[in-house]
Amino acid sequence: MPDKDTKKADENSWVYLAIYFFGILGGIIAYILEKDNKKIRFHALQAIFLGIIMVVLSFTIILGIFNILIWLYGMYVGYKEYTGETVRVPYLAEYADKYV
Repeated sequence: MPDKDTKKADENSWVYLAIYFFGILGGIIAYILEKDNKKIRFHALQAIFLGIIMVVLSFTIILGIFNILIWLYGMYVGYKEYTGETVRVPYLAEYADKYV
């Protein structure tokens, strides 16, 4: 029998797309609202971290071009989670695990 977190996450799999689509804002909202669902909180933190990287890169003109690529990568991660595959963003997933 699937545990509570997995069952609820499967029922609301569209949430992953929304989290990554809205970046930092979507991540913060999901992290605050989902106190019991560790899987959604994990992905919310990954989205927040990706958003922070985008903000930092936007301060440099040359690296600001990569913001759209980072956002697209976030959308890819959200889509993969939506389809049932788990994607852990390198380095950021380790930090997300600490705060879930």
